[in-house]
Amino acid sequence: MENLKQYEQFLFEKEGISPAIYKELESYFKSTSKPTMTGAQGYISKHKKGWKLSEEDFKEAKKEFKK
Repeated sequence: MENLKQYEQFLFEKEGISPAIYKELESYFKSTSKPTMTGAQGYISKHKKGWKLSEEDFKEAKKEFKK
C-alpha cells in the first residue's frame, strides 16, 4: 500500500506536463511543424472537454517534444 501512495505522490508532484494531457500534447506536437499555444489549446479542447491548457504545460511540452 505504501508503494501505491508513493506512486500517486509521484504523479501529482511531478514537474512537467500534466499526466491527464500528456498523450494529447505528444500527438499535437508530432502532427504539426509549427506548434503554437493557440493551436495546442484547440487540439486539447477537442480531446479533453473542459480542459484549459496552461502555458506551463505548453512550455514543458515544447521542451520535451521538439528536441
